[in-house]
Amino acid sequence: MGDGRCGRGARHCGGECANSDLDRLLEQVRQEATTEARHDDERIARFAAARDERTALLNKSRAERDAANRRADEMRAQYSANEQALRERDARLVEVAGDLADLFAIMRQTAVSSSSVVRNSVVSIENGGRAEFLTALGKSDRTPAIADIRQFWLALLTEMNESGKTIRSTQPVVTPDGSIRDMDVVRVGVFTIASGDRFLRYLPENGQLLELSRQPSARHRRLLAAFTSATEDVLPVPLDPSKGAILSLMVESPDLREQIAQGGVIGYLILVIGAIGLGLIGSRAAALWIDGRRLARAAREAGKADPATPLGRLRKTAEETTNPAPDILGVRLDEQLAAESARLHRGLATVAVLATVCPLLGLLGTVTGMIETFQSMTLFGTGDPKLMSGGISEALVTTELGLAVAIPLVLLHSLVTGQANRLIEDLGQHASELFSRHVNARAQ
Repeated sequence: MGDGRCGRGARHCGGECANSDLDRLLEQVRQEATTEARHDDERIARFAAARDERTALLNKSRAERDAANRRADEMRAQYSANEQALRERDARLVEVAGDLADLFAIMRQTAVSSSSVVRNSVVSIENGGRAEFLTALGKSDRTPAIADIRQFWLALLTEMNESGKTIRSTQPVVTPDGSIRDMDVVRVGVFTIASGDRFLRYLPENGQLLELSRQPSARHRRLLAAFTSATEDVLPVPLDPSKGAILSLMVESPDLREQIAQGGVIGYLILVIGAIGLGLIGSRAAALWIDGRRLARAAREAGKADPATPLGRLRKTAEETTNPAPDILGVRLDEQLAAESARLHRGLATVAVLATVCPLLGLLGTVTGMIETFQSMTLFGTGDPKLMSGGISEALVTTELGLAVAIPLVLLHSLVTGQANRLIEDLGQHASELFSRHVNARAQ
């Protein structure tokens, strides 16, 4: 009996337990459904709030867009009205200005042309900023104001006024070694600017003064030094009316040493031959002068047979001739005259040959220079003249050197030969006197 009750009780307990679990599950499902429903309501509320906010923003943006469109329409209308007003005023200005428009155009053109002159002028050292103003005025499209016209007039008046002044000042100068030093500078109008005896050059690119590495001749520098250091009112001074162009050409042109170097080996050979010829001419001229003095002294000392003089040697020949026949004496005197003539003309034939060789060497240098020029033209064309300048320089310089050496040699050779011939004529006259004296002595 006890087992039956327990069994019944167990079945009864199992049923109650199952009902309790279902109740709890149902209750849990209800709670979860309630929670989800609350969450859904919250999300819907948030979505609704966000929708309302976005709707408000959209309405605000549309309102701002409409306001901006209205403002844009107003500004377009105002812009059109302003453009129309400007056109009317421009037309009115042109009508009222009349000839002033042409005047302003001429002023702008003058400002543009004057800006380059002012920029390159040495007056800009003390009066800078004028070129920039003139350039801006020339390129401006607006009508110049009274202040612009006054400043334009002052800029031109300053240039004209300073062109007639000599100004001393201290300016930074770029030296040939690249350093910058403050120097006492003298500006002579718009033409010359110098420091001491050194010419300076104005660089308009950076507004600096540059000391020329190569200076003009010493004569110009002496005048410049006297001008910059003196206190007199009137003194001569070198001026460059081209405002630097002539000075640049003078500085860049080669000097005598550079011109000779352009002649190359042939040029130096011509100079060596010329030096040898001049040495021979000088020695022969000195020897002939000495012989002439000795001949004059021997002529005054009649009867003295000094073997150190040409006349003494003739007298000695006449005294040593023991054969009394006049023909024998004449032959001996002629032989001695021929020997004296050869001695007096010694070296002159060499000078004549050197004077003839020099132009031929110059012609040889011309040919070689032209060959070099044509080779450069063959290799590089004729686009760059600097590639051909070397050969042309050699061709011209050697010709110049050959003629410059040959002409003095020819002239000096003629003079010295004439001097020798005059001495030979004098010796011939003395030989005739000796012969006549001998014939007269034999006749007696």
